[in-house]
Amino acid sequence: MISVVVDIDDTIINTGRRLQAIWLELLGLEIPLEEVETSNLGKIFMKFASTEQKDKAREFQKRFWNLLLCVEEVGNASLKLHEPIPYAADVLQEWSMACIIAYLTGRTENMRSNTLDELKKYGFPTENARLYMFTGKDFARAKGLDPSGPTLVDARSYLMTKISKNYNVIRVIDDYPGYFNTYRQFKVPDRIGILRPRKYTRQHYIDQGATRVVESWKALQNDPPRLI
Repeated sequence: MISVVVDIDDTIINTGRRLQAIWLELLGLEIPLEEVETSNLGKIFMKFASTEQKDKAREFQKRFWNLLLCVEEVGNASLKLHEPIPYAADVLQEWSMACIIAYLTGRTENMRSNTLDELKKYGFPTENARLYMFTGKDFARAKGLDPSGPTLVDARSYLMTKISKNYNVIRVIDDYPGYFNTYRQFKVPDRIGILRPRKYTRQHYIDQGATRVVESWKALQNDPPRLI
């Protein structure tokens, strides 16, 4: 059976406003949306944290991920700030008529129910679809708890192994260039980068293994997955 692998956050769901709220909870400051969309965790923290907060950087690092992954209830409440990315739901609904949609997300298993509710709320297919999620242990390194733990690339590769055992993956769509080398290693023939122009260039995606880059889901409206 053929499948299309689709990332969720910032590929089909815009997380910018939620990340702003998480930073407000964490630092007590409203970080400009442009900073949230263009900078990574470390750069934002070093730029906006107070000296006292920087002295407790490890604690703030752990709490950031706990908020983002809904370990704390305030993180769960902020999910309402997510917004669907235009055209994505319609395109995936059409594709789901011909293949399995495999959502591959860095969200963790404790967020499964909320994630499925969110997908349904915004009109994304869930019937002819599967949801593959990280575990809490996958973030031990990111939280600074275990420097020998798996990287986020390792965790994604593990889930790609599971997906590939069950399906013939013919297309993948993701917004993060750093995962495309993994998709290339799994020999996914059609590897599509959803461009985030404030943070990456087209070349970032191509250099990491994307076969093409599109500016929006609208460009994929008349481009159904095909066996190559």
